[in-house]
Amino acid sequence: MNNSHLRAFWAILSALLLMNPAAEARTRKGDKYLKQGQAAEAKSDWDSALSFYQQAVDESPNDPEYLISMRRARFEAGQKHVSAGQKLRADGKLMEALQEFQRAIIADPASAIALQELRRTQQMIDQANRAGVKPEDLNLTPAEQVRREIDQRVASMEGPPELKPVIRTVPALKMNNQPPRILFETVGKLAGINVVFDSQYTPPTRGFNVELGNSTVEQAFDYLAILTHTYWKPITPNTIFVTEDNVTKRRDYEDEVVKTFYVTNATSVQEFQEIATAIRTVGDIRRVYTYNAQKAMVVRGTVDQVALAEKLVRDLDKPKSEVVVDLTFLSANSAKTRDLAATIVNASGTAGLSVPFAFTPRNSITINNGASGTGTGTGNTGGTNLTGGVPATTTTGATNAISLNNLGHISTADFSTTLPGALLQAMLQDNRTKVLAAPQLRMSDGQKGELQIGDRIPYATGSFQPGVGTVGVSPLVSTQFQFIDTGITMVITPQVHSSNELTLHVEITVSAVKEYLNLGGLSQPVVTQQKSITDLRLRDGEVNILGGLSQTQDSSSVNGIPGLVNIPILGKTFFGSNHTENDKEQLMIALVPHVVRTPDYSPENLRGIYAGSDQVVKINYAGIVDNAPPPAAPGTNPPGAAAQPAPAQTAPPAAAAVGPAGQPRLSLAPSPVQAAPNSNFSLTVRLDNAADVFSIAPLTIKFDPALVRLNDALPGPMLGPVTVGKDIRNDSGEAILTLTRPPGSPGMSGSGALVTLNFSAAGRGSGTISISNAAVKNSQSQPVPASAGSVQVTIQ
Repeated sequence: MNNSHLRAFWAILSALLLMNPAAEARTRKGDKYLKQGQAAEAKSDWDSALSFYQQAVDESPNDPEYLISMRRARFEAGQKHVSAGQKLRADGKLMEALQEFQRAIIADPASAIALQELRRTQQMIDQANRAGVKPEDLNLTPAEQVRREIDQRVASMEGPPELKPVIRTVPALKMNNQPPRILFETVGKLAGINVVFDSQYTPPTRGFNVELGNSTVEQAFDYLAILTHTYWKPITPNTIFVTEDNVTKRRDYEDEVVKTFYVTNATSVQEFQEIATAIRTVGDIRRVYTYNAQKAMVVRGTVDQVALAEKLVRDLDKPKSEVVVDLTFLSANSAKTRDLAATIVNASGTAGLSVPFAFTPRNSITINNGASGTGTGTGNTGGTNLTGGVPATTTTGATNAISLNNLGHISTADFSTTLPGALLQAMLQDNRTKVLAAPQLRMSDGQKGELQIGDRIPYATGSFQPGVGTVGVSPLVSTQFQFIDTGITMVITPQVHSSNELTLHVEITVSAVKEYLNLGGLSQPVVTQQKSITDLRLRDGEVNILGGLSQTQDSSSVNGIPGLVNIPILGKTFFGSNHTENDKEQLMIALVPHVVRTPDYSPENLRGIYAGSDQVVKINYAGIVDNAPPPAAPGTNPPGAAAQPAPAQTAPPAAAAVGPAGQPRLSLAPSPVQAAPNSNFSLTVRLDNAADVFSIAPLTIKFDPALVRLNDALPGPMLGPVTVGKDIRNDSGEAILTLTRPPGSPGMSGSGALVTLNFSAAGRGSGTISISNAAVKNSQSQPVPASAGSVQVTIQ
């Protein structure tokens, strides 16, 4: 190497030495930042971790570990600020939330969610600055405000109008030769119901005779509708609409409702569709839509059609019966093998007489083929005469070949034989196996339950022979295998008839590998199978034994010398062998079914209901009937009775004469009350054990204004003609009523409804509606002590 080469070498080496320390220094500094970032990451301080990782990347921009750590920290820091901003915004802190979203964008500029939340929060701030925004809407995004308005609008949707008369029972009434308008208006005035007629309705010219007993208001209107061939429907809780009953008018005026039914007990789509088909067919409803994902049915039809659909869903959507079957398997197998042999055996070791003769010539007469070659000359070489100079070819290998000129020299010395031997064998083998198993199956009505006890045995189903390279290739390499189940397979399908009786469809398969056969170099199993199919009708807890699954196999084989082995007694004993095999397989299965669940049909599911005519679906409802009819006032006559003179007035009993057992009592019915939000409900103020009650002034009702609102108060039949003063204060949750009879009227006695309170549900929750003050006075304007009650109301 010359001097120029040495100088170049030293220059390169010096440059490398100068570069390495700087590179090592930068690496050590970046690793320091990396460790600091990892420590901050362990504390979930993603902002600090991002700062450290960013510094590490600045030291080594191409280091993949630094880049990966920085990008992960960037994403996590952005998500952390987004979550914090969403929480602040939900608390109504819009400016703080806006700052968090800005920090999220600084940490991760590629975060799309941060940009969206920033714009959304800015819109909320702009909206808050405008006048007319409710305080509860400040923490809602525009989309959330729209969704809340939709929820409120959906929650405010009302069902079909429900008629709420002042009295539930129409007293006995008789009218002769009256037109339909007078008939409907008369019943309506008695019940506190307004009647509106169709402007195009033309009543018949003839009158109708009506005689009503104590019936509900709805039953009275239905009776009049059938009598006058009219159709009526409620349009408000205290107003009905009446028109002519024909297809056109029903199509124009009959209300339709939409309701969603959720079928919760159907276990398959087929069962769900069958329920929908039954509703569509029986209810004559054309618009039934099924949603299989949630097993929901959306039904649109008339009020009565949807009510009938609801009845059918309640009747058909029942949980399936379930059955538990206790099983007991007892398997007993026995195999006996006996081998007896005392006989002559041949050279191969098998029983029988075999005396082979073999030609084994002596060396002096055989041709010697121990050498191979060619030669010339005369002489005797290898036992073969060679004459002249003819070359002779010899082959290698020993044979029993002899020269023809030695045939005369063959004698018994040139033959050999093998003498037979004797065998004495006595062996007995006895194998016994017992298997006991007690599994349990639980199944639904009509559903299969399967039990498998045993092994899976592989068997070849196909093979592929490669075209080349087949030498030394295992046949398993190109053979496809499948598995067959052996052992006990039981399939049970129950059908429950009642709570204590059922039918079981039972399929039992017992299989086992009998032997293996060599097919094409593969060992293939031979499977024996026993199968039983039966239907059993059992009672709950009844034990049934399935037998008949047994198999017995006896086999016997005899080997020996023909003729000698047939000698009685001695033949099989001394000249043959006897092999006997006895195999027995027995299987017993005990089944004990138990019905653990039934559909629980209620009386409402089993009774029939009135459903209208062939063309019109009509559902009738049983009204709420007072326990006792309102008593007739003294001096008045029951409907239809002759006039009677009024009894002489006597001095009213003193207030102190009414003991605790007979003290008047004010109560609210029904109790308790459950209602849906934005729905209407009614409460009746009842007076029991009354004696000479003339007025109640004031009657103070207390309620929770955030829960319910009182709409109106209508007089009941208890006091007869009465003047009702109303001071309803929904803001404070109080209503002050006054109930007074006309001057000169006698006091009333007995029990009945004083006033009907019509409420509307304003919010969700539970509360109490109570009678806080009731100034009961008799006909002498003397106070009468009376107890007051309350009722629990739940809005949900």
